[in-house]
Amino acid sequence: MNPTAQLSGNVHFPLPPLDSETPTSARTGRTKRGLADTTKRWPAGVITVAIDLRDQKSKALVIDAIREWAHNTPALQFRVVDGREGDIRISDDPGIKRNWSAIGTDAKNVPLSEPTMHLERLDDSREFRANALHEFGHALGLLHEHQNPEHDINWDIDAVYEGYTSEHFPKELVYSQFLKLPVGDHLLVTRYDSKSIMHYDFPDIVTLDGRGVGANTHLSEGDKAIVRKLYKLPT
Repeated sequence: MNPTAQLSGNVHFPLPPLDSETPTSARTGRTKRGLADTTKRWPAGVITVAIDLRDQKSKALVIDAIREWAHNTPALQFRVVDGREGDIRISDDPGIKRNWSAIGTDAKNVPLSEPTMHLERLDDSREFRANALHEFGHALGLLHEHQNPEHDINWDIDAVYEGYTSEHFPKELVYSQFLKLPVGDHLLVTRYDSKSIMHYDFPDIVTLDGRGVGANTHLSEGDKAIVRKLYKLPT
């Protein structure tokens, strides 16, 4: 279901869909790894997650993804409800494009009539669940791991831009979702983790050293560690 892009020389490769776009209205041992925005951390307590999906299979996969995160967020509890009224509002509205989520408490800035997260329907349950895990990570305040300032990815920047702009993604969006490195004291930055669910997959051809990253489908130990740190119980 990933779009296919074309580079010079008629080389085709799959690209992950860009995400984390809210509506216009609004590697060693067990080292902890990851990237999160602490200013968008939810306060300790109960978060209501409203699920408005068109089939029970998709809903079950989303609930399972939420449960996997919930095992690692000691300070948070999640109350899952049907419908469109919640702190986090998940939709698969076919009129909305791509997978995306508001980052953490940015969800509070989204009008109550609109979802804070969108998941495109997929027949592939494994990929759909992985997308749900990724987007719910954003909903908890986690950022893209391939944009971790400590990453060792040797991007072929021209190839990244050419691949995505050929699929009609604006260059500014490609930069913000792939290449931009966030900075600031508000960031919780830990060791780069290529196994993170928050990491895009990409082919060898978009790197200068021919080292791509495959699709991750479950939380890594680094994902679990950083979210436990972000949502540790108050002392």
